[in-house]
Parts: sequence; C-alpha cells; structure tokens
Amino acid sequence: MKNIYSILSLCLVLVSVSVFGQSKIYAPTLNAPENLEVAQMPDVLLDWNAVTGVAIVIEYELQLANNLDFTDAITFDKTDLTAMSMTDLMFGGVYYWRVRAYDDDLVSDWSEAWSFSVIWNPAMDKPNEGSEVFVNPEISWDELTGIDGYELQLDTSYAWTKDESGISDDILASFVISDDDMWAVGDGGLVLHFDGTAWNTVDVGTSETLNGVAFIDASNGYVAGEAGTVIFFDGVTWTAADAGTTSNLTGISFADANNGVVVGEGGVVSVFNSGTWQVASTGSSADLFAVDMLGASSIYACGDGGLIMSYDGSDWMSVEAGNKDLFGISMIDANYGWVVGKNGKAFKWDGTEWLEEVSNSTKTLLSVSFTGMAGVAVGEDGTMIEFSGSWSPVSTGLEEDLIGISTSSSSGLVVGANGVVLRKTDSGFNSPLLVTHNIPADTSSWGITNLLFGETYYYRLRGFHGADTSQWSGVKQMTTYASPDLDSPSDGSENDLYVKFAWDEYEGITNYIFEIDTDENFGMPRSFAPDDDTLWVNDLVFGEEYFWRVAAQHAEDISDWSEVWSFTTVNKITLESPDNDATEVKLCPLFTWLDVAGTSEYEMWVDTDNSFSNPNIHNGDEPSYQCQSTLEINTMYYWKVRGKSGALVSEWSDTWSFRTEQGIGIDEGLASENVNIFPNPGNGDFNMNIISNVSSTYQVRVVDVSGKLVYETSIDVQTGINSIPISIDNIVSGSYNLLLSDDSQIVSKRLVIN
Repeated sequence: MKNIYSILSLCLVLVSVSVFGQSKIYAPTLNAPENLEVAQMPDVLLDWNAVTGVAIVIEYELQLANNLDFTDAITFDKTDLTAMSMTDLMFGGVYYWRVRAYDDDLVSDWSEAWSFSVIWNPAMDKPNEGSEVFVNPEISWDELTGIDGYELQLDTSYAWTKDESGISDDILASFVISDDDMWAVGDGGLVLHFDGTAWNTVDVGTSETLNGVAFIDASNGYVAGEAGTVIFFDGVTWTAADAGTTSNLTGISFADANNGVVVGEGGVVSVFNSGTWQVASTGSSADLFAVDMLGASSIYACGDGGLIMSYDGSDWMSVEAGNKDLFGISMIDANYGWVVGKNGKAFKWDGTEWLEEVSNSTKTLLSVSFTGMAGVAVGEDGTMIEFSGSWSPVSTGLEEDLIGISTSSSSGLVVGANGVVLRKTDSGFNSPLLVTHNIPADTSSWGITNLLFGETYYYRLRGFHGADTSQWSGVKQMTTYASPDLDSPSDGSENDLYVKFAWDEYEGITNYIFEIDTDENFGMPRSFAPDDDTLWVNDLVFGEEYFWRVAAQHAEDISDWSEVWSFTTVNKITLESPDNDATEVKLCPLFTWLDVAGTSEYEMWVDTDNSFSNPNIHNGDEPSYQCQSTLEINTMYYWKVRGKSGALVSEWSDTWSFRTEQGIGIDEGLASENVNIFPNPGNGDFNMNIISNVSSTYQVRVVDVSGKLVYETSIDVQTGINSIPISIDNIVSGSYNLLLSDDSQIVSKRLVIN
C-alpha cells in the first residue's frame, strides 16, 4: 500500500510541474508579408504562425505603427486568428508591425518587428506605350485591392511639350531658374537662354563643348566644359574663371553663391569656396560624370563603373553601386538621393546604403533630377521615366537621345541630341479635352469610346479609398489611327465595271464615308455611307480612271480621308475560244470570251471578211454565243466582241480567226430528216427518234434564241432506229434550237416549249 501511495504522489507532482511549471508563452513568429516587402496593397493580410500554450484558445494582439519604436502604434483587439487584413492603409506608407500572444493570464514578448511598404500607384498594362489604337481602346492595369475605386484621366496635352530651339547641335545640360528663365548648354560653346517667350543663343566667349550649367539665381550662374572651361555669369557679363584644371569637365553644381564644385575626366574635382577654386585630392582617377552639392560639407558625385564618391567636409569616400557607368545624380538631402546610368540602372540612397531600384527601362539613363520626392530621369532614344514612389515610363514621342534634365517645383527642361528641347510649365492634364472616368474598384480594364481620330492621347490612373488617394501612375501615350487603310482594288489596277471595294475594319465607329470620282480632286464624287468595310459599286463605264477614298465617323468626329487610290476599268474584251488561228473548228462552234462584271450586254460580229463588211451580229448578256446554224466547211472566219454599259460601249476586242473543218456534211451518217422530236411543242419532256447509219455517241445541246445553253447531255446511238427520252427541267416557254452533233457532223432542230 505504501508503494502505491508513493507512485500516486509522484504522478501528482509530475502533473503539477507540467501544468504550473510553464511560466511564459513564446512570442509568435511573423510569416507574411516578408520583412521589408514592398508594393503591398492597402488591405494587406498580416499573417503569423500560431504558438502553443496551456489554454485551449490562444489569443493574439497585433500592433501596427509608422515608427519603429511603435510610439504611434494602433493596437487591434485580441483575436484567436493568426492573420488579420488591414484596411485603408496609406499609399506609399511604410508600416511596422508586431504580434504577441495571450495564454489566459500569460502574455508573450512581442514578436520581431517587421516592416512593409504600401504600393504608391497602379501600374498600367495596355495599350503599350506609343501604340496606335482605334477610337475605342481598352485600357488595362494591374488591379489594386483594398480600394474604393479608380480615376482614369485622358487628355490630348501633357506637361512636357516640345519647343523649337532653333538649332540642330546636341544640347547636353540644362538648368531651370523659373518658368520664364531657363538655360541650356552644348556642343561648340553653345549656350541657350529661354526668356519666357523664345530661345536665344548667347555668346559666352568659348567654342569648347559645354557639359554642365548651374545657377544660384538669375544673376549668378556658371557653365563648365572641355579643357577645364568654367565661365561665370553675373547677370550681365560672362567672364572666364580658372578652376585649376585643364581636364574635360562633365558636371557642375552649386549649393549657394559661395559653394560650388565641378568634376570631370580622370577623377578631377575642383571645389569653389568664397571666390576661390581649389582642386581636391579624392584618391580616385576614375572618370566622374555628374555631381550634386548640398553644402560645403556635403558633395556627391558618380561616374565610371558604378563609382559614387561623397565628401563629408573632411574626407572623400567612395563606394560602388553595381558595376555600370553612372551618368546622373540628384540628392534631396543626406538621407535621400538617386543615381542613374547604363542599361537603365537606378539606385536610391537611404542614408545608409545605395539600393538598386526597378527603373522599368533598359535604355541607358543619362540624367536625373528630383524636386522633393518627385523625380524624372531621361536617356537614350527619347526615354523618360518618372518617380512617384516607383519608376514608371513616360511617353515623349521622341527618338533622339535625351541628355540633360533640370526640374523645379513648377517647371522642367529636358535637352538632347539634334537640338531637341522639352519644356514643362505645368502638371498637364488641364486642356478643354480632359476627360476623367470614375471606375469601380472591382475592375482592371476600361473601354473608351469616341476618341478623336488621328489624335495623341496621354492617360494616367490612380486609386483611392476612404483615407487616401494614390499617386498617379506613369503617364502613357497612345495615338488613334487617323483614317482607314485601303485594301482592294489595289492602287493602279485594272478592274471590271462592277467592283467590290474593301478596306481594313476601323473599330469603334458608326459608319464609313466612301467617295469615288473620275476627278482626282473629287470635284463631283459619288458618295456612300456603308456600315461595313466593303462596298459594291456598279454602273462604272469602260476605259475610265477612277479615284476612291474612305473616311470613318462616329458621333464625335470624322476621320481624315484615307490615301487616294485609283484604278482603271476594262476597255477591251478578251476572247477565249475558238483559239486564234485555230483549224478544224466544228461547223457550229461555241464562242466564248472573258466576262466583264457590270457589262449590260455583249455584241459579237462574225464574218468571212476580216473587214466585217457583212457580219453576222449577235447581242446577248452572256460571255458566250452558240452558233444557230452550221458554218461553211473549210472556210476562214473572223470574229470580234465588244461590251456595252448603258449607252456606252467598249473598244472592240482583238480580231481572231479560225478555219472550219473539212467535214463530210451533215447528211452523211445522220440525216436531218432522220431526226424527229415529239411531242413538239411540249413541256420539256419528249423523245427523239433517230435513224442512224452508224453507231456513235452524240452531244445534245439546247440553246435559246440568244445562244445561251440551257441543256446539255450525251447519248449513244446504234445503227438503225433509236428512241431517246429527253427531260429538261425548269425550262421556260419559248423557241429553242436543239443541236445534235458528233465529231464530224451536226443536225439542228427547232424545239418549242409551251
């Protein structure tokens, strides 16, 4: 009994230790989104792993904050779930979050604090940048969740517009003082000034290529270039300065009137302080391409092979951001800055390190400029990208390299190859044609209707919810087709008188406008308004040149005319059979020629005289004629055809000839009196009684008075008496000729149908 009691006591002790010995609960581990994750939706799902405890139900407490110290944290009600969806987070916001667990009265430590950032703006999908579209394009984007809706704007004007600089030399750098005071420099000592009205060239006393320009105010500025060139402007006069170097200078920046810097090839750096230039020793000989000076003790420069150099007032330090050349730099302050370079590389300074960003460009970026947190970079082949939380491409409509950019809070100036200048004086999207569409949140595409024809449209999108509105997406460009494209009849072709016109379908319209005229200026055209992309036109005349064109229209606009195409109509019938110069032609041949659609009637002449002095004339609407009586044996015949269209006629065809066969005559082997038809007149069902001297196969053809073939068959005839049934369906009342023939002879009989 003692032993049993001892064992029981031991079990109770073990249970007690198991139940009451757990004095804490472990902190949850966070799951998603991963730490430092970017571009999260404003309804991001925060997910963590469950923990175990003594209680049947473990509860969790979530905190969300904008600061890592959680002094501004929102604490959510406890829940037994291990995930929680957020609502109405701020676009572009950076958030910190952590979770702790509750096991009845026990509370765990806080989990690790993770951070994530919310997406800044929607990403546009289609149409592709610079696409040509119909007037009813569908615009699509990557869907945002956790929003109440979208705003889509379309306009025919945008902030960046092309200026006429008046020159064709490359412009390499720019600087904006104000909307009506801008400067640009370039090849061969080029200096340009915009005074609010026009661009004017300024002689600064050098022919050296100028690579940089910087102004403190309207009466205090500098330009820098090759061979150590530095020239100062005091508002009236340009005066050369000695920067202490003859190296080619590629970048210049001034923090204020007393502090500036130039950089260049071979790593040269010369610092300006209170009127004096002094070359600095940086410890690097790598080429530097751009510089930005925040103050006397805060200078940043970038250059060859990803090199970034900085000066803190006492020492020059260097780091590498990737390994591609960096051509542009723009610093906001000691905690924010950007560099851009080869192959679309872009890096952001966060106060501690340079972090690579997705630029959405593979083109080399040559310059970058930030005003606050809004930035623009430009580069090869007309490339422009804008930063509003992330980089998005912007349409310029240019193919020239864009080499320099300068921006202010209200203005901007881009310069580039071949004298190209883009100037920005407002935010755009403010013309009378601006249209704003409010779009439900649960869609990722939107159809647009009735855009103007041949117009360039810029468009952008943003999302919103009850607490915030996102930044606009990057601006994209599309151009509507100016007019339909023609298909057939092809330009310069020859055609019949009944013509099918066709053109490429133009989507999103109500109808087309079609014009045809014999006057290339369309002085008195025939006009049509077809709904489809085809149109049949008849009543054309022989041997005429016609011009045609097509436009499209909808409720708001009419397109430009298409190209004007022309064609000519046939003016000569082409004969087919009997072949020209044929011999041994049957005594009652079938004459054929190529049909000309739209011809109302054909006229054929046959004569034994090539001057047609006594022709046998046939008129009919079919492109063939079956002779009505046998021709003379072994005789040369001539024939020709022309077409009729109303009162007008074509030219005669070429005259062809043939010689008939040297036959044995129609009464040898098969005599005409030995062929009888009954009943005749009849209804189309009859018998032929044939008495033949030979066994043979005969062709039976029935033609109307115009020579049109209405029935054809072959029959086998034996020597002696033959009774052959014939049945002709759907034959109308009238007089016909029945022709019975073999290779050597032909018999013609009149057939009457009641």
